Amino acid sequence: MPDYRLLPETLAENITHFDPNEIFENLHTALHDEGNDQVEVVEQFKYEQELDKSLLSLSSVVGLGFGLMSPVLGMCTSMSIGLKNGGPLTIIMGFLLSGISIWFCSLSLGEVVSKFPMELHGSSALLAPDSLKLICSWYTGWLMLIGNWTMSTSITYAGAQLTISLILMNNSDLISEANLIFFTVIVFYMVVTIVGLVNLKFSRFIEIINKICVLWIIYAIIFIDILLLIFHSGKFRSLKYALFHFDNHLSGYGSGVLSFIIGFQQSNFTLQGFSMLPALSEEVKRPENDIPRGMSNAVLLSTLSGVIFLIPILIILPDIDTLFTGHKILPIVNIFTKSTNSTVVSIFLVLMILGNLFFSGIGSITTSSRSVYSFSRDRGIPYHNLWTYVDPSSVSKVPKYSIWLSMAISYFLGLLALFSTAAFNAFIGAAVLCLCSATVIPLILVLFSRRRVIRNAPVKMKYKLGWIVNIISVLWLLLSMVSVCFPPQIPVTFQTMNYALIVYIFCLISITVLYFKWGKYNFQLPSVDEMNKPRKLKNESINTTTAVNGNNVSGYVPLQDLDSDSNTERLEPATSNPFDDDSATAIDKDRDTINSEQNSRELDLELATTEPNPFEEDERNK
Repeated sequence: MPDYRLLPETLAENITHFDPNEIFENLHTALHDEGNDQVEVVEQFKYEQELDKSLLSLSSVVGLGFGLMSPVLGMCTSMSIGLKNGGPLTIIMGFLLSGISIWFCSLSLGEVVSKFPMELHGSSALLAPDSLKLICSWYTGWLMLIGNWTMSTSITYAGAQLTISLILMNNSDLISEANLIFFTVIVFYMVVTIVGLVNLKFSRFIEIINKICVLWIIYAIIFIDILLLIFHSGKFRSLKYALFHFDNHLSGYGSGVLSFIIGFQQSNFTLQGFSMLPALSEEVKRPENDIPRGMSNAVLLSTLSGVIFLIPILIILPDIDTLFTGHKILPIVNIFTKSTNSTVVSIFLVLMILGNLFFSGIGSITTSSRSVYSFSRDRGIPYHNLWTYVDPSSVSKVPKYSIWLSMAISYFLGLLALFSTAAFNAFIGAAVLCLCSATVIPLILVLFSRRRVIRNAPVKMKYKLGWIVNIISVLWLLLSMVSVCFPPQIPVTFQTMNYALIVYIFCLISITVLYFKWGKYNFQLPSVDEMNKPRKLKNESINTTTAVNGNNVSGYVPLQDLDSDSNTERLEPATSNPFDDDSATAIDKDRDTINSEQNSRELDLELATTEPNPFEEDERNK
């Protein structure tokens, strides 16, 4: 039975020994199956290690994920969605419900990444049946790519909008209506350029940057909440109002339930970044452990800090109708100015949020460029040799052309805003659709496999709990895809209509056409190392090449039978096909039989013990 790390009984007396990570460790231990006699299987891939394998630690992965899912930046810049679709109840309860559900999604995806530690297109390829491997991997890879690019663009563009709001805080006429989008795009280009250059030239400092990111967000939450409560000039709302007040008259929807579901858009934009983290597997020492735990810990940290951050804002919330007097300034800036009646305090609060933009922008370019690199290794993108190039002589071992491509995509999408804000917003809305789609494909494949495929994963949930969490995750991702397709407010005009679904369908059509015209002739499945599959017991390494009756049999690990009186051994295959319904099949240790079983990775065997028959000399020579 796994050991639990108990929190100190008296926090006041043992404050110096208290570690907040113990909360996450206890949760991880309670949910996951960590039997000491468990055999772990991690899929190995035949790729040359070109990136810096020691670039990111577990704490750095958590920091990068926390930056991508920062409630300070995400919830503040999308506050108008929640305010119009129910107000406090939709914002706080919607965020809490979304946080718990997305945490389930991170746990489910963590199992998959633990077994197949690479970007998600590789997981889909190895989970799918033979006839669907190529197509499942192709769609997962491209949807993840588009999701990374559009989510990165949405983060940096939201920061640009907040910067313009800061400039116009005291004088909204400083920038004319006709030039508002132009100056926003200029600031957006500056932000993309800065965070891109940091990725290109200073990637060796990413570890430090990600750790500073955690501290910045936490201190930003503390300063913003405390200063709002101290300098609030009006009456405070009750806690009941901050948690349960619901008013959706600004949305135009007659159904409160529908407005509440649409309000999930705000939380989904903030927390969906967890699915971007598996692309970092090539730069983590132990991706089979650190990526799953980094994802779940980052989601928990974002959810907990987000609730703490939002409650004081809702307690000092001014009259909602006064927050939408103009669209030049974001509602969160109006909340600060109307609550404090102090320009200095309001500027400081906005600057705390903008500091978060720096970390979130760096992280978004990092994940999107690594997604390009990973997919290009399997020739999933035209000119794939260019995107996978890593200069071996450079200090920062990064795929520089993948970074430039990710920046170029952001520049291009930013140009759309100059011609049509509706088109630009549609691509931003499609970010959640694409990321949810790319995440749900491997999770559905896991369910169809009856979870057999992850039974030997280093990180996996307990059996019955895993089924429940997997099903909830799939349902939540599908609900998120539905909610993001509705316009936040009706009636709609040509400019305010939500075209995210149209853009998403366009992306699917483009991906399909590209597959039949180019992909099916060039794209290849991930290269799996059949002969070098590490399998280990807890805290013990076991060689995968084992002598059986004097013969080396790669891909099998001998495990002593539980019956101490038996001299037999049982063999377990290096990997299994989850779609085989036969869960227990006896294996004869005849060498020819073993070799035939080894060559077929697609058999799922629960091995029974048999008495080995000695090989005849001629059979051995043969």
